[in-house]
Amino acid sequence: MSRRLLTPAAQLLCGLALLVLAGSGVTREAGFQEPGLMALLVLILAKLAWLAGRRRLALGVAGATLACLTLGLTSYLLPDHWISTARWQATAAWLMPGSGLEDWRAPLLATLCLVLLGGVQLTGRQTSLGSPMLLGLAVLMWLAQLGIGVSPKTQWVLHYAAPPAQLAAMGCLLAAHGLRLASLSGEERRLLKRPLWQAMLVGALALGFSQHQQGLEDQRLHRLLHEENRRLASQLSREVGDHLAAMRRFVNAWGLVDTPPDAARWARMAEPLARDFGYFVNIALIEPDTRIHHVHPMNEANRRIIGMRLSERQPAGRPLHHRALVEHQEAVTDVIPLLQGQYGLIYYLPTQIATGRFIGASAMVLSLQALTNTLRAAIDETRTRLELRQGSTSLAILGPDEGVRAWSHTAKVDIGDHPLMLTTLPSRQRLLEAHARLPAVSLTTGLGLAYLLFLVLFAHRHLAAQHHLLHGSHAQLRREIEARGRLQKEVEWLARHDELTGLPNRRMLMEELKTQHDTRPLCVMLCDLDHFKRINDHQGHLKGDEYLQRLGELGHAVAARAGGLFARYGGEEFVLLLPGCDHRRGLEVAEALTTALKAAQLTHHDGAPLTLSIGLTVLEQGPLDIAPLMQAADEALYRAKAQGRNRVVSAPQPA
Repeated sequence: MSRRLLTPAAQLLCGLALLVLAGSGVTREAGFQEPGLMALLVLILAKLAWLAGRRRLALGVAGATLACLTLGLTSYLLPDHWISTARWQATAAWLMPGSGLEDWRAPLLATLCLVLLGGVQLTGRQTSLGSPMLLGLAVLMWLAQLGIGVSPKTQWVLHYAAPPAQLAAMGCLLAAHGLRLASLSGEERRLLKRPLWQAMLVGALALGFSQHQQGLEDQRLHRLLHEENRRLASQLSREVGDHLAAMRRFVNAWGLVDTPPDAARWARMAEPLARDFGYFVNIALIEPDTRIHHVHPMNEANRRIIGMRLSERQPAGRPLHHRALVEHQEAVTDVIPLLQGQYGLIYYLPTQIATGRFIGASAMVLSLQALTNTLRAAIDETRTRLELRQGSTSLAILGPDEGVRAWSHTAKVDIGDHPLMLTTLPSRQRLLEAHARLPAVSLTTGLGLAYLLFLVLFAHRHLAAQHHLLHGSHAQLRREIEARGRLQKEVEWLARHDELTGLPNRRMLMEELKTQHDTRPLCVMLCDLDHFKRINDHQGHLKGDEYLQRLGELGHAVAARAGGLFARYGGEEFVLLLPGCDHRRGLEVAEALTTALKAAQLTHHDGAPLTLSIGLTVLEQGPLDIAPLMQAADEALYRAKAQGRNRVVSAPQPA
């Protein structure tokens, strides 16, 4: 995508995100009070401000939003013994009156996604601060929410995913930030590639590990609640069995007396049972004609039932009355509405005195609500709801008005011939308090480690690239230095040598003469090829250059053997400098040079041999004065040419 189109495309995506939220009615329903929605809206506006060039405003808004989101994230991470869930609930109610903790904070994955988006906004285009990595982790959190929202596998304790409309808007904002990556250069993308996927792999592993821990934590909570439910059901069953045994002992006690009990005696014997088992509605004596004769305790509700015939008031219990009063067998009713206006059970136990006289049935009227209330000491009734049911009929309720149905557990309670079901429903606050912080901590820590890993890897890769460039620059510089060195040596060599023959030139000759200012004798010979112009005219300059090079080789060899220097003085003139060489030795060296030239068989165009004229002078004593010395050699050369060439002429020592 062209860079000119990036800003309009990002603005379009942000506008689309706002339209998604407005079109879904989320903003109207939430009234701008839902924290995740508010943070998302603010971050969208911050992105629009950034695209409009209001960079400082965008950074300030994003920073403030990030601080608020971080506070919500902290509530997911801090252990409950540091700051309890109740304290967080109180804080939420103080910040947003009438709200709870989950009304005040966004879902966990949504919070992390928004925090990362805030970080992307703050880091802007600075790749070195990990902006692409923050964006990648935000995409990972968005995809995790999408997966949870599309196919939930279980009922989570925590809220993880934002509502669908917020997810769609969040995706548009992610895409708007992601367009920036299209403007990265090829070099930046190359540097990002490996650190990004390696760090993203760590982030994905952290997410997977966190979800695994979440599954284990949910299993632990389910086991905890299941065991609690079984324990409470067993406690109710055991309680009913205990008071039934106590009631049988109560009935057996009448078999030791000779006369039927009066009301006072009945009350005195029943009082310990009523005191120990407070869920009795009453303990009554039912006469053979089903009339209620005695009842304890004598409260207003029980007083009204004295004298009533059960066969008339409870026709559903007639078979059980008959079993107890006629067949003299224990009987227990099904769950029935009691005469006192509540659900309960009635145990009928045939009763007779010591004389063997059958005086009726002792009725133990059990209130299911009162029985359920005995579990108050075993639970926190503000955080756990108990429901005692038979089928779909609710018989007794204990605890808060509602609980989390998805986390309910049910166990059988053995009461009478028709088992009842006890259901425990934990409250939302209890689940939050019991839920371990480890999954959220491991996820957040893993994302932080992935981000730090990216920074380290990117910095290392960037430094490696810089080192490579620096190494290349150093190599290039080294090559340039070497080339300059070679060029400098070449320049220095050319400054003191003749380019054609490779011999020392006039400058080097003069320098060498100066170094020999104390050497005596000092012989100087000025050599000139005879008729050299003819060679250039008739055989060409290339041939002339070839002859000059050949003479240079011959002269250099002769000078080297004599311990001297052979230099090109200019044109076809050469100088042979022989330190420590007297006149006689000089003539020998000159003869050797002419002999070597003759042996080389260099000829003119007409076959005449190439010859050499030499002017020789020797400084035997006195100070060295180069000009007169060279002048003397030049005059000797002039005389050699005047005398017919191809000869050596000596000049007297210069004055």
